[in-house]
Order: sequence, then C-alpha cells, then structure tokens
Amino acid sequence: MHYFDFNATTPLSPAAEEAWRQASSEHWHNPSSPYRAAARARNLLEACREKMASLLGCEAKNLVFTSGATEGNNSVINYFAAKAEPRAGMLLSPVEHPCVLESARAVFAGRMEFLPVNDAGVVEVSKLPGLLKNSSVVLVSVMAANNETGILQPWTKVQEVCRQHAVPFHCDASQWLGKLPAQSLGECDFLTGSAHKFGGPKGTGFVKISETHTDFTSLRGGSQEAGHRSGTENYPAVAAMAAALEDAISKIETAQSVQGSLRDAFENGLAGALPEVRFNGREVPRLWNTTSILLPAGKNTRWVLQLDRLGFAVSTGSACATGKDSPSHVLSALGLSSEQINRVVRVSAGWETSEASWEALLDGFRQVWQNINTPSNQSGETHVISI
Repeated sequence: MHYFDFNATTPLSPAAEEAWRQASSEHWHNPSSPYRAAARARNLLEACREKMASLLGCEAKNLVFTSGATEGNNSVINYFAAKAEPRAGMLLSPVEHPCVLESARAVFAGRMEFLPVNDAGVVEVSKLPGLLKNSSVVLVSVMAANNETGILQPWTKVQEVCRQHAVPFHCDASQWLGKLPAQSLGECDFLTGSAHKFGGPKGTGFVKISETHTDFTSLRGGSQEAGHRSGTENYPAVAAMAAALEDAISKIETAQSVQGSLRDAFENGLAGALPEVRFNGREVPRLWNTTSILLPAGKNTRWVLQLDRLGFAVSTGSACATGKDSPSHVLSALGLSSEQINRVVRVSAGWETSEASWEALLDGFRQVWQNINTPSNQSGETHVISI
C-alpha cells in the first residue's frame, strides 16, 4: 500500500515505538503513586515535559498533557466560555478543524464571529484590529496549517495583533507540528497539538497554557498535571510523543526540500494528464506534503475507492468530517460549490515518501481517469465508504 493520508494520521515512528516500549516495560507505574518506582516514572514524565517545552519554545510548567488536540481545543474554548461575561464572544477562522468549530458553536452560541478570509482561505489580518477594538472578544482562535488543504495561516501576525489588544490567542498547531519549525509556537497564549499527526501514538497530545491563566482546568477529579487536568498520566505515550516530535523536527529541512519538489512534480504531471484539474491553495504557502485536488469529473468517493483498489490510500478531506452529509466548510470558504467539493481529493505524504511512490500515484490517477472516461464506466454510480 502506498500511503498518502499522513494528515489524517501517521504510522508510529521507530523513535516513538522504541521510547514507548522501553517506558512500558520499565516505567509502567502510576507517576502519582508514593513509592520510588513511581517517583522514577514521575521524574521521567517531567523530563519529557522539559523536552517538549524546549522543542516548542515555552516553559515546561505551562505544558499540560492531554488525550489529543480535540480534548485540548475543547478545553480551551470551554475554559473561556465559563469565564466570559454573558455578551462576550470569540473570533475564529471559518476553516478551523471541526473540533474547534463545533465546540465554539456549542458554548459561544450566538456569540462567535468568523474572521474574514481571502479567496484562498487565508485570514485577512488587516481586518482583525477593527474587530478587536472596543469589542468584548475573550478569545481568538486561528489554526497554524489547514488539515484539508495544507494552507498556512499567518498565525504569528494574528498573535501579534491579539497581544496588542490584550486578547488571548489560541492556535491549533496539529498539522504544523513536525512539518515546519516549532520553536516560536510556544509564544502563543494557548497552543494545542496531537501526537499521532507527527509520528507519535494516538490518544496523546498537549495544550500549552498562558502564564496569566494559571486557573486553567481541563478535567476535574484529581491533582495531576499541576491541577490542570485530572487523570492518571500516561508516561509511555508521552515519552513516545516527545521522541516522535524530536525525530520529526530533525527531518523537516530535508523533507521540505525533497517532498516539496516531489509534490510539485506530481501536481505538474497531473495537470498534464487530466484536463482542467485544479489544486486548491496552490497560489499561497502550503505544507510541503499536501495537495488538495479538484478533479475534472467523477465523485471523489469513486476516485478514493478506485485508488484504494490500486493500492493507494488517499482521502476526500478531514477524517473527522467523514460521514457528514454537509460539504466541507473549508472548501466552501475557498468559494467552491457543493458539486466541486464532491470532486476534491486530498493527498498528504510523509517525511520519507519515496519518489517511486509519488510516480506510482500519478500513474494511479491516470488509470482511474481512464476508467472513469470508459463508456461502460460512465453510469454515474457512487460508493459510500469509510475513510
């Protein structure tokens, strides 16, 4: 199988697997227990916190381990909703991950507003000061990189404007982490990430909290994570996450150059093979591993199914939105119609995807296009699949 769905999840990296095995074998004890073996696990957990903080550029005391970005995003938004005055609201981009959008809709109902974006779905930072001036906004949330298109957001500039207006800024960096430099991400007031997006285990993540919001609480019921999140700490998973992020960061420079070139060559080849094919966000900075393809014909589920039969794993977009009847809110924000959205396929590669795999994928798209255009296959049939 040629795997091209890294934005959905990544295989466990060898570094993460080794860290997890060692921790699970030697330090499986509850870090909050009072005896020496547990204290050793606690010390190692804190060492991982220090490592993660160093990689992100923040203080270790402000890093809280979670079950992933979904928990982190929900907890940040719920925290501000609980503290906000009745009329206070939040600003967010219309291309955020579903776990940010749905959480905001639930707890800031009628009090959330979308930031303006351009035709590529990039936040128009110049409009932000006007929205913050003399307003009752308690939180601004803008992701670092989009999971469906790979488009990068100007999160550093958004953060700067928010700081000027003394409004907390939250950034979901799930797709950025491990693919682009992470050092300055720790400067965000609130930052969330998920280990399985950069070679770590599923069910593990973090939230970086602001120095000025020390009363932040995610889950209640215990004193773990300095009182910020209750629940037995999963040291083996945290050790694997720290090892995975360190390993991914060490590969960024090479991957950005090599994989970026292979992705561009794939797009050029596909443009020459399929008439009127388009690449969403190609005109703005994107993640080096991602291409969102608007195909000339055929439903995207049909493309995904036929490519799967040929040995290629690609997707229609966000795995968290699979199964929903409504069209992608991200692609809608880019101005695509519902009919066009149903022709979009996402390809997302890894740090070491081979040139042969990219070339094979191009041949696979050519073959599916030929199948779709064969008269006997033009029945308009559709397939419902789970991705």
